This record gives sequence, structure tokens and C-alpha cells, in this order.
Amino acid sequence: MRVNGLYGHVRSNDVRSIALFAGFVAAFHLLAALALAVPLAMLDPDHAPLYGWTGYLVRWAPIVTVVGALLFVAQMAWHVRTVRRRTDFRFVDDQDEPRLCRIVEPLTITAGLPTPYVAVIDSPALNAFACGIRQKDAVLVFTRGLIDGLDDDELAAVAAHEIVHIVNGDIRLIAATNVCLGTLQLLQPRPSTRRVKRIQAACALPILALLLPLLVVLILVTMFLRRLAVEGSHLTRKLIASAREFIADAEAVRLTQNPAALVSALRRIEGRSAIPGLAAGQDAMMIDGAHQGAFATHPTIAERVAAIISVTGSMALIAPARRDTRSPGLRARECFGRRSGAPREADFLRSARQGAGAALARVSSGEFNRLGLTPELTVGAVAAIGVFLWAHSADLARPSALAAAFDPAPLRTYFAMGREGMRCQTQGIGWTIGLAAKPTGCDLTSTNEMLAAHRGKDNIFGKLADSLPEVGENSSGITTRSDGTFSNKPSPDIQLAEVQRARCFQTDRPYAVGDRGLHAVTEQPRHRDDISLPRYLASSDAAARSVTEATPAERDARLLDYFKVRKLMGEVIHRFFGDPGLQVAAARYVAPEHQTAIAVLRERLADPGFASALSPLKRAELEVLAAAPLDFVSCIARRAQGQKKA
Repeated sequence: MRVNGLYGHVRSNDVRSIALFAGFVAAFHLLAALALAVPLAMLDPDHAPLYGWTGYLVRWAPIVTVVGALLFVAQMAWHVRTVRRRTDFRFVDDQDEPRLCRIVEPLTITAGLPTPYVAVIDSPALNAFACGIRQKDAVLVFTRGLIDGLDDDELAAVAAHEIVHIVNGDIRLIAATNVCLGTLQLLQPRPSTRRVKRIQAACALPILALLLPLLVVLILVTMFLRRLAVEGSHLTRKLIASAREFIADAEAVRLTQNPAALVSALRRIEGRSAIPGLAAGQDAMMIDGAHQGAFATHPTIAERVAAIISVTGSMALIAPARRDTRSPGLRARECFGRRSGAPREADFLRSARQGAGAALARVSSGEFNRLGLTPELTVGAVAAIGVFLWAHSADLARPSALAAAFDPAPLRTYFAMGREGMRCQTQGIGWTIGLAAKPTGCDLTSTNEMLAAHRGKDNIFGKLADSLPEVGENSSGITTRSDGTFSNKPSPDIQLAEVQRARCFQTDRPYAVGDRGLHAVTEQPRHRDDISLPRYLASSDAAARSVTEATPAERDARLLDYFKVRKLMGEVIHRFFGDPGLQVAAARYVAPEHQTAIAVLRERLADPGFASALSPLKRAELEVLAAAPLDFVSCIARRAQGQKKA
């Protein structure tokens, strides 16, 4: 598109700036998607960008857009206050700064602006800027060093430059770019300042290359895309700000009709514009700012001087006498402190020439390389590639086998396990403080279900699935509970099933025959409290007689006491006397008092009222005792009998 005149260049640049500004929106959405990739893969896999962009675009992209817009509007509304807080400027008027205001006011009238606010920063640096969102609340800010260091014509040229920024709407555009970059910084994680942590992060990559190589690829791609988005945003701001600076210089010359004054002012400012304590990136709105690095915003002074000379020719080189209403003391100090010898025009022109990639090079950050990696992560990435190639060296000639190593199924399982862990933890905290119900499903069963598809496969989750025990009891008597813990005591359901299947009774605690010494059935105790088979059998006899002697009201309680004694004596006798002790006890249980007690038990079990008051496990054990009183042994003894038969 052909452009005629300076006004046409301004309008053309507005169109290009709007197009470039769209890059900030794209960068924001890209960084937001990268930041949400892992959380959504765990919390909302149906709408996660890792699993498909359609779901993400339908649900989360509008939310990200609204949140970004709210952040943008809020920061823009507080823009002037934010700038004032960061630069610590103070408002002044004709009484505070009469010379400055006399220079600024005629220029604003000529430009057709309402008189803007004027402010001063008490800094020896030579710089100035305009800020605000609308023309009526715009602020022209000058440093003390600039006011005292420039003569009236030079100061007018700088003021005209900043007034042009207000007229052209640059202050609003630059404010928007600064706000956008500040928002993008929130989505860009910073590398740790501790070298140990950076090394730890780098060492994790080779380990992940063995366990989840696809996760390493995801990390590296994410780092690269983040780098691309951030550098592209910095470059966009650089292109927008640079173009506006050239136009502001040109219109300042038109407004003042004094290109030599602006060239002289820029030369004085060069190398003396940095305001101490100002954070990086905050000089985008100033007449001179960073030329290189991640926060580059301005063309070099040499480029700007060369552009002015190319348009105005000899007018920029002729320096007629200029107005200077400063006090004699300030003028004397300026003469004394003036830098010796201004650079020659040829030097400016030579330094203005640059290659095609110079603009991108200026906005590059020293913290990351072109792949978005720190030096430590670069070493870790190279090591990860080496470890992966070593681990899959046998598959290098088989592309299908290598492709299988990047199967996304394990990564999905990884995120699913993370989702369950986060849910259980969050719900558990809520339950602890009384804000949520007790978490359910937070056990080994759910883990087994998620890992079931990987059993037998040669990957980390396949090996993990094969190593996890099934819920239930194994051959060693160890039980895996549904909550993922282990116990040597089976659950009530497992105990009931064993009682019904093996026709035995459960004990309160596990034991082993002879674990406290094995005694002979003929052994006579020396002391009253010694282990004694006759005493144990006598206790059983006494319990049986109490049943036969009980009144109807006492009968059920005595019957349950007899049941408890039979269980306890059966456990103790087997533990200390082994199978011979059980054989002696069985011979004793044929006595009449025992037969009578068993008959009463059978009668009571037929009564629904008695049976319904019992737990399923106790009822099953009572039924075993009633059916085979001479073979009423512990399940531990029954298991030992089964092993002997096998």
C-alpha cells in the first residue's frame, strides 16, 4: 500500500500496530494453553489441549479470554498510578517549574491538545516520557537531569516528541503493550536462582527419558513454545515502539521546525538516560530506552539521528544559536560537564546499519537459548537423548518399536493417577476441617484399575502394575486391604468366606505353633501359672456345665461364653501343644456336658430371634461348632492341615 506524507505514515503505522498487537493476544493464549496443559490433563482431560484442541477451545479458551481481558482492563485503568509508583514522579505547575511550563504550554496549544499535566522525576538521568490513556488525563514527565541539562530549544524538541506521542495515541498503545507483556510474564515461569535446583531439574530429564520419554518431549516442546511466544512478544513491542519513536521524532521536527535541536538533544541524552532503580522494561514509554536484550524497546540514537538527517538534510547539521533561559550556574555546569566531542555523522550512519536479524537479536534474553532452555537444562536434554538412545539401542532399526516408546497411554495413566491423588488430598483436607465428606475410592483398588491395562507391558506402569498385590489374601497370609494398606489380619468378608469354606474359626491375632515353645501333652506344670493342658480342658468343661446349669434367662449368655472359651482354648492348645493337643481336646469334648451344651446351641440357632442378633462371622462360626464340635479348630490350624495334605 502506497503511503503519502507523514500523516499517511502515521495512519499506516496504526494499522500495522494493531496487526502486531494481535500477536500479544495469540501469545497470551499460547502461554495460557501451555500453562494449563498439565493441570487440565489431570483435572479435566476431556477439555485438555494435550488430548485435543476442540474441547479446550470450547470450554477453556473463552474463560482464558475473559480473564485476560479483565486483567488488561484493570491494569490499564490503574496505568498512571502504576507508572507514578514505579518512577516516583511528582506533579508540578508554573510556580514549581516556570521555565518548563513556559516551554510545554505553547507546544500543546500548537498541537491542539488540552494542557496536559506536567511532572518531574528527581533523577540526574536525562529522560522524559508521556503516560496516560486519554489525552485529557495525559501526563508529561521530565527528569531533573533533562530539565537542567538541555537548553530551551533542546527541551522543547523533547517536549514536542512526547506531545506527539499523546496526539498519535502512542501512550495508550505503549501502555497496552506494557500491560500485555506484564500479563505474559505471569504465565512464564522463571528459572530458579539457586543453581542446585536448576541442576536437579536437569538431572530429572534423563530419568524421565527412561520412565516416560513422551513427558520429556512434552517438556522440551513446552519450553520452546514459551520461548517463542515471549520472544515474539518482545519483538512485537520493539517493532511497535521503534516505529512510533521514528514518527514522533519526525513530527517533533515538524512541530518545532528545528531538527538540529532534536539531534543535539538526542546526542546529549545518549548514554545518560538510565534512571537508577527503574525496573527493566519500564522505559518503553521514554524518549530513550533499552536498545538490546529481552526488554529492548527503542531504536538506537544513531538510527534516529540518521533518520532525521535523511529527511531534513543540512538543517539537522546546522546548529544556529538557541534559546537558553537557564540560570548562569546551570549553563556553566553544563559547559563544564559537556562530553568532549560529539560523534561524527558518519559514525552515526555506520552504527545505524544492521543486518536483518539484528532486531530479533536485540530482544533475545541471556537466560535461555533459542530452544528456551537454561544451560543446565540444555545439558539435561542432551543427556536425556543419550539415555533414551542407549535404553532403546536394540530398537533403533525398528521404527515401530521406537514409536511404541512414545505411546501416550502411560502418560494418560500418569495424569489420571495425579488427578486421583489430588482429589483425595483435597477432599481429605476438606473432610479434616469439616467442609467435605470423607474421601472415597482413595485406595489400592482404584490404582489397580487404572494400571490394569498396563499389566504385562514393558513400561514403567506395566512393571508397577505387576508389582502391586491384588486386594485380598495371598498365600503367605498377608492381606492387602482396599485402602492400599497391608495387614496380617484379613478383612471381615475374607474371614467369613474362609470360615464357611474351611469350616474353622478365626482368631483375634495370628500365631504359629511353638512360637513360645512347644509342649508335650503329657507335660505336668510345676507352677500354678504354667502352661497346662489339663487346666485348659477343665476350663472348657466348666463352661459347658455352666450352660447345662443355666436358667432360661441366663442360657444365651452362658452359651456365648462357652463359644468364646472353646475358641480361646482351641487357639491356646494348638499354639502350645500342636496337633496332639487338638486330638486330646477332641477326645475330651465327647463328655456329656459338652454334648448337652452343643444340643442347646443347635436349638438356639434354629430360633430366628437368637440368630438375627449375631454378626455374620459369629453366626457362621457357631454353625461350624454346632455341626462338627469335635473338629472345631482355628483357621490357622486348618491351613496347616491343608498344607500337610498338599
